[in-house]
Amino acid sequence: MMSVAHLSHNDGVGMMDMLMMLAAAAAAVTAPQGDRVKPVDQCFAIYRPGSPSGTQAAGAPSGQTVIGATRQVIRAIRVGSRPAWDIVIHQRVPMANFAMRDHFVLNRDDLTPITFDNSRSGVEHVALRYTPGRIVGTKTDKAVVTPIDVAVADPIWEGNLWGVTFGALPLAMGKSFSLPFYQYDGGIGRFTLTVTGSQSVATPTGPVDAWTVAVLKDGKPSTTTLIAKRDARELGSFAARGGTKLGGDCTGLD
Repeated sequence: MMSVAHLSHNDGVGMMDMLMMLAAAAAAVTAPQGDRVKPVDQCFAIYRPGSPSGTQAAGAPSGQTVIGATRQVIRAIRVGSRPAWDIVIHQRVPMANFAMRDHFVLNRDDLTPITFDNSRSGVEHVALRYTPGRIVGTKTDKAVVTPIDVAVADPIWEGNLWGVTFGALPLAMGKSFSLPFYQYDGGIGRFTLTVTGSQSVATPTGPVDAWTVAVLKDGKPSTTTLIAKRDARELGSFAARGGTKLGGDCTGLD
């Protein structure tokens, strides 16, 4: 699952989707700029469309049902002599009995990964180490450990970290970007991104001007991410099946 709770849509390919695909196909790989990332600790509500009687969360806009929360914590650290970002994305959806924690350690200059680990309900599921041209680690399912050893072309980025990575790109109206990634379930893939517009996003501290970034995953429309213009923070995401927004209750998420 992608961080922060990215929900894909399957509404078919319209004219805007076609234009996004054409623009993205022409985009060269642009490395994220790690200095655009800032230490932060923020909470997102995970929501889905629709609010059956009695289920709409207090404070949620009409037509949205809050089903969980995601805490995002970014810290500056060092790994030996290397400056790095330590990022934790911890998600919880009680109604689905789902809890997942992603932990990324990334090179601070361009967000290329050093290590990644994933746990579900407190149990380690995946542990990866990124080295030049290779990703090694393990994936554990029902006590069965499967080794991972994948040759990759450098540079490559972490396929489970979306908004933070996209916010570190030099976003501007109409610009498109392409990023190769590795994701432990899907393997090697490619994000193609297009800045389609801007909007004011409501947050717990007031409205924030944001870029709207349409995301294709392996050429298929996936979600739209909201990135703050002033400080490049992730502000949320949306798709036909739901999305995320700043707010929510992250009690108990570390």
